[in-house]
Amino acid sequence: MSLQNLLDLSSNHSGMIKEEVSTQRLTKVLDDLRAEIAFYREYPDLFVDDIKGPDCTFKFRFTQRIFLRCIMRHRYVYCVFTRGFSKSFLAIMGLMLKAILFPGSKVFVTTGGKEQAALITISKVEEICRLIPALANEIN
Repeated sequence: MSLQNLLDLSSNHSGMIKEEVSTQRLTKVLDDLRAEIAFYREYPDLFVDDIKGPDCTFKFRFTQRIFLRCIMRHRYVYCVFTRGFSKSFLAIMGLMLKAILFPGSKVFVTTGGKEQAALITISKVEEICRLIPALANEIN
């Protein structure tokens, strides 16, 4: 079952009235949902590719895909990259994806100071939401 099929559970393509997602409908596809979520936990870059939509111009570089997979698969990751690698961007995106794919998880950002952490986080979340509007729908 593709992500698009999951997204279409609550809408009808024939232009009729939208139907709510009921417990019974979710129960029918629960095994497929579990498989999809497990897959996207291992391949978060593909999750972003699937939700970004056809009009989105955002594309990962190969090294960014590997970095995102590493930070999602391992508890501790230590990396040294040059300027312009998108370290902050990918770290914040990883935290957003972790919060979506692992409900109830607690994530945090550390830097030299609270103000710096807040500024970096706010600017990167806004940038990510501008590039991939589907992620903006997941934020309270």
